Amino acid sequence: MRELIIDGFKLQTEEELHIYLKKELKFPEHYGNNLDALYDCLVDYTSLPLTVKWVHFEESRKILGSRAAALASVLKDAAEQVQGLEIRIEEKASS
Repeated sequence: MRELIIDGFKLQTEEELHIYLKKELKFPEHYGNNLDALYDCLVDYTSLPLTVKWVHFEESRKILGSRAAALASVLKDAAEQVQGLEIRIEEKASS
């Protein structure tokens, strides 16, 4: 199973997150860099099986505010529709 890491310390803007996901998940060129496009591409274009792990989510929440929760929600919603797509949101660093 392939694993993609979203690191809350490394991605500082929502735009950076969309660019990262587009590149790493090989979304089509016309990917719209918004929540609807993210959901559509996760459902229609993602090579499976795949685990997306968002580490340091608390840091993302500090930087992106409510947008971090909206992005995480889209990831989770897509995973509910796609067998073989797993989303793990790590709220706090493990000790």
